[in-house]
Amino acid sequence: MLAATLLLLLAHPDAGEASGAADVPDGGPESPMAVEAFEPIEAFTPSGPADAGAALESFEATPTAPSVRLFGAVRADTSVDTRFDSPRNVPFAENVAEGRLKASLGVDVKLNERVRLVLEGRAQVRLATQRELDRAKGFFEPLLGDAYVDVYSPKVDLRVGNQRLALGANAALAPADSLNPRDLRESFVAGELEDTLLPVPAVRAQGVLGKVSWLAAYVPFFQSNRFFVFGQDEALLQPALSPSFDTRRVDPSVEDFAQERLLETRRPPPFLGDVALRLSSAGKVKVGGSWVWMNEKMPRVVMDPEVQVLASANAAGRPVPQAVAASVLNRFQAGETLFRGTYARTHLFSLEGSAVIGPAQVDVDVTFTPRQTFFDAGFQPVDKSAVTWVVGVSQASDSKLVYAVTYFGMAIPSLAANEQLVLLEPSTAAGAARTGWFHLVVANVGYTLFDDRLSLELRGAFEPIGLSFAIGPRVTWQGFDSLKLWLAAEVFEGASFSPFGYLSRNDKVMIGARYELF
Repeated sequence: MLAATLLLLLAHPDAGEASGAADVPDGGPESPMAVEAFEPIEAFTPSGPADAGAALESFEATPTAPSVRLFGAVRADTSVDTRFDSPRNVPFAENVAEGRLKASLGVDVKLNERVRLVLEGRAQVRLATQRELDRAKGFFEPLLGDAYVDVYSPKVDLRVGNQRLALGANAALAPADSLNPRDLRESFVAGELEDTLLPVPAVRAQGVLGKVSWLAAYVPFFQSNRFFVFGQDEALLQPALSPSFDTRRVDPSVEDFAQERLLETRRPPPFLGDVALRLSSAGKVKVGGSWVWMNEKMPRVVMDPEVQVLASANAAGRPVPQAVAASVLNRFQAGETLFRGTYARTHLFSLEGSAVIGPAQVDVDVTFTPRQTFFDAGFQPVDKSAVTWVVGVSQASDSKLVYAVTYFGMAIPSLAANEQLVLLEPSTAAGAARTGWFHLVVANVGYTLFDDRLSLELRGAFEPIGLSFAIGPRVTWQGFDSLKLWLAAEVFEGASFSPFGYLSRNDKVMIGARYELF
């Protein structure tokens, strides 16, 4: 299941852009995810006659007056599948039409040159239906966005509250960038990075020591990734997976609300949170390293062996073993827990580097973890060490042509002959002890016309081992300063259990609009 989740994180158009905003603190404020254009606080300049000389040094400055800036946006989109594959009234049937409305509203207050306050609220409405308007459903979800206080001093900048914690060189795919949970319910190809990354309550301190910038972060309370288990196009369990339970028995009015805790039986205790340390150099070529001690953001689900036998028989259409069924029923009535869903703890040791070479920025991330949760072909968790690397090249100068290309690779050593990592490896990989490999290339290219009012964009991802891919063309028109309209599509191709072929029933076309309120 974590393997499926990993793939959902990869197809983001910003994959090649470096997270340089958090690299070197400059003593001024760092904008929240939704306020990237916010200008830094201007340095204080004392007023008075130019010939005041040394006497001016002891003059008490007039306090800087507070400033307030509102920000917010509304986004709406609707999509329809290009083909209706699932028959009516079957388990795990696909949604064929969907509508979403998302809104954010916030305030950014600079109290003075030392203190800043950001408070943002978000909300979304989501509607979906299967063919012939079967199982139509919808939900409303309010969320807390960026909500923190910044305190600046000559030595240390401190941020406390709900925030985004950037680690690594690559903005979207850096393996070290794991402190923030992800919203995997976003569109795989057309989704935006700012909607995918979820702020978390944390304490972050950063500063500069000589030519080295440092960052320390602590996230005291656990928050998992947001995801659908079934019943939505982005769900972990797709129609390609032979269903082991009948999802039609869950009423559509409650199924999306029940899913967040469906796969878990225990969460990490409060204050045993995530910790991160990062060091990086300044200059045209930046190098650095980080250490993260964290709880994984996806549950590690262990199913009882007898329940697994029943599920496998049901999925294959075989008669259910009566003795096993009776045993499971007796144990269930006795109050035994027949599955466990917990969150494992792990370390991430990372190196990073970035440099501007001509018109392009190149970034590299390499991460080693001694223990990571993967899932085998029977969807049982297995613990393996892994080495992950990311190499990205992106546009670093003004141009009508914008591009970003990222290569994501992973090596999983010491796989046994009978092990196969679901979605990451083909079924032919099993049979001999080996090192497992996974490769992915994510690219985005765009061109603007008519004074940047028309944008043509193509997003894509290709996985060479299973020969699966995803493509997302998009046309955007900005006829007014605050309004964008777009027409887009998503296409997934590949074998049923390849990374993108697993999602092949989710091909769709969509239209949308975004309006900047302030």
